[in-house]
Amino acid sequence: MWLWRLFSSIKLALALILLIAGMSLIGTLTSLSIFDSIWFAIPGCLLMLNILICSLNRWKGIKLSVLGGPVQQKESFYNAGDNYIELPPIRISNSEVEKKIELLLKSRGYRVRSKTEDNNMYITADKNRYFRLGTYLSHFSLILFVFAFIGGSHFGFRIANLEVPVGSTAKVGQNSGLSLQLISFSDQYYDNGMPKDYRSQVVLYQNGQEVRQATIRVNQPLTYGGIRFYQAYFGPAAELQVQRNGSVIFDGKVPLDSTSVSGGAVRYLGVLDLQNGLKVRLISSAENIDDTMIPAGQLGLEVLQDGQQIGLTLMQTDTPQTIGNLEFTYNGESQFSGFQVSKDPTNTLIWVASILFIIGISAVLYFPYRHIWVLIQSGKQKTCSVTIRSLPSRSFGNTTEMSVFVTQIKHELQIPEDKN
Repeated sequence: MWLWRLFSSIKLALALILLIAGMSLIGTLTSLSIFDSIWFAIPGCLLMLNILICSLNRWKGIKLSVLGGPVQQKESFYNAGDNYIELPPIRISNSEVEKKIELLLKSRGYRVRSKTEDNNMYITADKNRYFRLGTYLSHFSLILFVFAFIGGSHFGFRIANLEVPVGSTAKVGQNSGLSLQLISFSDQYYDNGMPKDYRSQVVLYQNGQEVRQATIRVNQPLTYGGIRFYQAYFGPAAELQVQRNGSVIFDGKVPLDSTSVSGGAVRYLGVLDLQNGLKVRLISSAENIDDTMIPAGQLGLEVLQDGQQIGLTLMQTDTPQTIGNLEFTYNGESQFSGFQVSKDPTNTLIWVASILFIIGISAVLYFPYRHIWVLIQSGKQKTCSVTIRSLPSRSFGNTTEMSVFVTQIKHELQIPEDKN
């Protein structure tokens, strides 16, 4: 059936993998919602089907290897291809040759089976046959990887920048009912100025009820209900109050989460969105030089309406200033913590798939399947001939195994080495 042949094609698997990799790259580098779209799920499902059908196609050959296959083969089988060797005729009985070969094979860890018919003796020997099933572990792990990736994209989420000023609370969203309050933040540095440690003391709420208190450090996330909060970054914040016609419309802290470099001065920037196209842009004093444009302790404030500037001023602490019908009061400096938040319901599945993949690949690479066939035939003048065949040389390490075995057989049967 053409459809079965199509989905058992390695070329199709490679094309699907490249397509998924390309879509993943686009989703990572852009803001497009790729991972939870149907267009990402379709090639993922097709790849799982492709791997499943490829595995089914290989089962007949692997099953034959595990069970052992027939002992006796046609005589033409033993000297076909380029992976066989015919030993010179030797004056030893067939039974004695068979005994020596079987003992040697068993000493090398082979399972040995033999059969005698018409004065010919047939030996078949194999080892590591069960390790061929490692192929199915690795294939199954790939199916689990794809399933987990698609499932995690649809049923999980990732927030790259949940910013919470000290003393403030931010909602996580994503229908989680969670909100995170930052109680305090502290940072430590080495003598060379490199960060040594920074940590956030937080309280986690669910539907308004406190459920956890914790200290979040780098590589020490807070985990609750399958959701992880990672300490990602930190920075300064500005405490600001905004009134319109005497009514407070904002009273809190604004993270200054980006930077601007101008004339060698590095300043922190933050944006407060007051909705309806009204935005307030905050600019700190330069941290690396004496700033003549925005003196230390002051704050630059720009008001934009639909992208157009309607006011620009310098703010001093506790000194209200009016722009239009808005009154702004700068209440001082603060800090904020930036967190990465993620929920991956298939995280355990990823670990299981990783372990299965490592076991499967290790089984196939480090315990390669070996198979040797031996034909012992009676010759003239009470001699016998021995033909030995192994798996094709493309099998991992099989050529060396064959060479070592033939050398030992020649030694046991006292056959002189070919000087050529």
